[in-house]
Amino acid sequence: MKVNLYSVVELIKLARPHLVKAKGEIVNVSSIAGQPTAFATLPYYAISKTALDQMMRAVAINLIGEGVRVNSVSPGAVITDFMQNMGVPAEMFEKQMGSFTKIPGALPCGKVAVPSDIASIIAFLADRSQSWYIVGQTIVADGGTSIVLALNATPNMVKQLE
Repeated sequence: MKVNLYSVVELIKLARPHLVKAKGEIVNVSSIAGQPTAFATLPYYAISKTALDQMMRAVAINLIGEGVRVNSVSPGAVITDFMQNMGVPAEMFEKQMGSFTKIPGALPCGKVAVPSDIASIIAFLADRSQSWYIVGQTIVADGGTSIVLALNATPNMVKQLE
């Protein structure tokens, strides 16, 4: 909670006067773990991201009247060193990332994202000339993972139903 939520709240409090003066933009980085589907493997991480999403909507309502837009991006699987920094061995992480593309339907686009994929969405949201009418929203960038029912992600499920 300290890193994923409280730090964001404190930073917004400190930056608010400047953001209001500059008519700035806030783009939070959340996660699909914060979406309505349960994320049972890391529940406290999911709770912090869900709280971040709700806080983003509340702050968006409070700041838009002062000319500050607030939005967020919720990435799915992204190849970074985050998990290794949390103590997950590199081999295990690579195996997990690779498994996403091997499970039919789990990652409909067939590719795990890289940081620049998410950065371009953040840049879009931060560019008022491109996204001025987007306020208090979360853009889910997960290659389609969050729109797939678990039944559809099960290998051969479609064939079994035929």
